[in-house]
Amino acid sequence: MKQVSMQMIADALDISKNSVSQALRDAPGVSEETKKLVRSKADELGYKYVKQNKRIQGEFLILATEFALSQVSFFGEIIKSIDYNCTLKNFKTTTLAVTSEMIQENQLPANLTNYSGIFIVSHITDDYISNIVNQGIPCVVVDHHSPKFLTDCVLTKNTDGAYSAVEFLIKHHCKKIGFIGDIDFSPSYLERFRGYQRALKEHDIDLDSKILITKIKENQAELFSKLKEIKQMPDAWFCVNSGLAYILNYYLQSEKYQIPEDISIICFDNTEFTQMSNPKITNISTDLSYMGKQAVITMSERLAVPDSPYIHKQILPQLLELGTVHPLNI
Repeated sequence: MKQVSMQMIADALDISKNSVSQALRDAPGVSEETKKLVRSKADELGYKYVKQNKRIQGEFLILATEFALSQVSFFGEIIKSIDYNCTLKNFKTTTLAVTSEMIQENQLPANLTNYSGIFIVSHITDDYISNIVNQGIPCVVVDHHSPKFLTDCVLTKNTDGAYSAVEFLIKHHCKKIGFIGDIDFSPSYLERFRGYQRALKEHDIDLDSKILITKIKENQAELFSKLKEIKQMPDAWFCVNSGLAYILNYYLQSEKYQIPEDISIICFDNTEFTQMSNPKITNISTDLSYMGKQAVITMSERLAVPDSPYIHKQILPQLLELGTVHPLNI
């Protein structure tokens, strides 16, 4: 059997032999991503090399509610990305669920000062987050913000995303567009409502209160009840998340509407609900892996310059056209 060489690894990855050598020696000059790819390929091919023992630089705490942690295809993707990008920087991560009892009793996690920094994923309560931020430990809040606490945040550009989604419907000849989402549930949903309003206003379409569902729990029974009260369905619906869009699509088809021929649907977020739905649901969504990466970059910047001004980074979501908006007849 031919002996595995560095050149064979280089050829397999289409990089230089020198880059392979640097990666295996953990030398500067190649990225952490390249080092990981090289080590993986070396292990796969059976190349023997001295594995470097990297010194852990510290540990980050990732906090999220039990509800957020249950949303595997959304917040789970963000947390997975945070964990991966922390590993690249030689930081450990610990993920902790914040229970309803902890929130009610204002009970903070133990040993917070043992951590180099804290990632808070999604909203808990503003008061609870404020108490964590006030401990003086570097914090990055992901997918939530509030004037009640002052810290770095990584967010979706919700208003512009919603505007783009609704404008997309308008360009597809939808004139009567409904809205579904609890605007009191989070700042994100309120921002999406504002983007919806702005798109209608700028295209001279009146806001119709009869097709606005702005107070709604995300369950089938309540949404079905609200929809049955609507006497005339709009041309299209904009939903603040994919779960509501999935329930909406199911309801409309149970009422014998053809989707998208009779009614179009568009929503925020690309999750298992947009993919499982039949037809798949057109959506406007943020790259969740990139959001997690930006959270780690933001934390690194904070640790490097602790006294710098706090920042909010906003990621512009992208439209993914799948199947629930009627195609243009061109």
